[in-house]
This record gives sequence, structure tokens and C-alpha cells, in this order.
Amino acid sequence: MNHFRPRSGQRDLFFPICLTALFSVTFGLGLPLLLDAKAPSPFTAEDKEPTFKTPEALQKFKDACVVFSEKNWKEATKAFQEVLKETTDKASRKIVDAYVDAAKGGKKLARISKDIEQKNWRKAWTGWLTQQKKYGSTPLSTHLEELHKTIYPELFFDLATFETDPPEPEKKAREAWPENQTRLTQDPDVIHEGKGALIWSAGNTGGAGFGGFGNFAFGRLPLASLEEVVVDDYRWLNFSIFNEDDNFGKYIVYFGTDPIQGGNQGWANTGGLAGYLRNNCYSHQITIRRKGWNHFRVDLARELKKDPNLTWTDIQSMMLLTVPPSHKKTLVIDAIKLERP
Repeated sequence: MNHFRPRSGQRDLFFPICLTALFSVTFGLGLPLLLDAKAPSPFTAEDKEPTFKTPEALQKFKDACVVFSEKNWKEATKAFQEVLKETTDKASRKIVDAYVDAAKGGKKLARISKDIEQKNWRKAWTGWLTQQKKYGSTPLSTHLEELHKTIYPELFFDLATFETDPPEPEKKAREAWPENQTRLTQDPDVIHEGKGALIWSAGNTGGAGFGGFGNFAFGRLPLASLEEVVVDDYRWLNFSIFNEDDNFGKYIVYFGTDPIQGGNQGWANTGGLAGYLRNNCYSHQITIRRKGWNHFRVDLARELKKDPNLTWTDIQSMMLLTVPPSHKKTLVIDAIKLERP
């Protein structure tokens, strides 16, 4: 069974470069030459299309785009640098300059491609992250996306992305989310990856979940079904949590032997947190220490508290539990994934 699924949000992060788009030319005294189709998405809606002083310059730019698409980085760099001198305004120079930077960066993709050929996935991923940070907002983004689609599934398996089209492990968990405590968000200010995240008001029902008293409340949040996931193939669990205030909080990442069911199944009569963690589970405690994003990478081989009578084939579900006494708190959770050694 292939347990790798591409991150749905990331499929939309990059846009194709319109290297074969048709260009229209406006001729006339004092009128610049305009491109019919703006090339890539890295430029905002406020950016103007690049304009050139002569029809010949426009044609050179078109030719340079074709060379760029063919990954002839040296020739593309030279061609874009030459046509840069023929732009008519600052906005056009900004766009063509982005192509110059992208062509220069393209040379560095050859090393990543070689690592892919040698199946050196970890090194390829490290190289990709470096180039994505530097050139992800240039026309090189399309070529970077091609590499990403090859590398990512060799290292990662998405458990929950909170996107419009969630991975299978997340679908069952969604059926058991407490409606009055959870909602999906597409607010880019609180999204770590892709276009979606999950907001959880932990314990805000003041009695649902494990129960509560005074200003304290306990609860649990189903994150992923592991019934069809071969967890033994992976070494780490990665996820990110956004904390909206300065208060720290402690939580338990819980791996249980019972499958996730809909309708808030098992929300009550659980015997409290102690009963939950007594046996028949794996678990790991995390601490949210700061405001903003907190990123976690849990070593599944070394950091979990494990029932010695279980193996990963017995584990059916993954949840996040509050640790009592726990103040009512709102968290944003994103990008839950397994990572290969």
C-alpha cells in the first residue's frame, strides 16, 4: 500500500510560468510594448506587465522565456540581462529582474536533480528547502514545484492538512471533532502550510470532554485515523501549533487502540486522563512555550511512553489531549505529518 499523499495545499502553492503565452504588441509613437499574458504568479496583482522599448526587445524576452523553460540557465540568464536594459519603467525592470534571479538560481537545481537520481532524498530535500526559500517567489517556482512533487512523498506522509481535500487519515477524525470547539480556518496569518488549519477551543465547553471545574477544563481532539497507516515505516511525527496568547500549556499526543468514530464517540465516561494513559496506548507530552507558532518533531522511536504489550499495528488513532489542570485555551493546529528516517 502506498501511504504517501501529496500535500493538497501545496499543490496550489505554485503556478505555471506562461512561457508559451501569446504576446500582443501595441505599436505607435510613445506607446510601450505590452505582454498579453503575465508570466508567473510571483508578481502581485498590483505589478504591471513588463513593457519594452522596441518590438525586437519584446521578441528577445519571449525567446529568453523559451530558453528558461528548457532549463538552459546560462543562456537564459544572459538573455534576460540583455533585455533588462530595454524595459521602459521600474515595474518592468522588477519583473525581468526576477527572471534574471530565477535563471541564476536554476543552475543550483541540477545538484538537487542529481541527488534525486541517486535517491539521496534527505539531501535533496535540504537543498530544495534552501532554494525554495531563496527563489520560491520568482519564476523558478514552477521548476521547484516539479522537484517538490518528486521529493516530498519519499520522505513525508500527511496525516492531517486541514485543507478542502483532506488526506484519508484526517477524514475519519473530522467526523469526531466537537462542533462547538473546532472550526477550519483559511486565515493566512494563522496557517503554517497550505491554505487551511484547524482552530481548537480546548475545553471551552466547561464540561464536555473529560470534564471541568472552575476555570479549568479538559478535553481531547481526534487528529487522525491510523487504521490504514504503516507507522513503522516512519521515524518522526511533525506538527505545528499556533498559540494566540503568552500562557504556556501542556498537552498529550495520544496514540490509542480504539478506532475513531463519529458523533463525539467516547467523549464522556473515559475515566479521566489518568485512565486514558494507564495502558493500551502510546503517548508523548508536549509543552507550548511561546506565543505564535510552536513546531514539534517527535521521535517515535525514542520519545514515546509505550505500553510494552503493543506494537504500531495495534494503534488505531491519534489524538491531542489537554493536561489537567488546563486553562481554557484556543489553539491553531496545522501540518500533521509522518517523516521517514
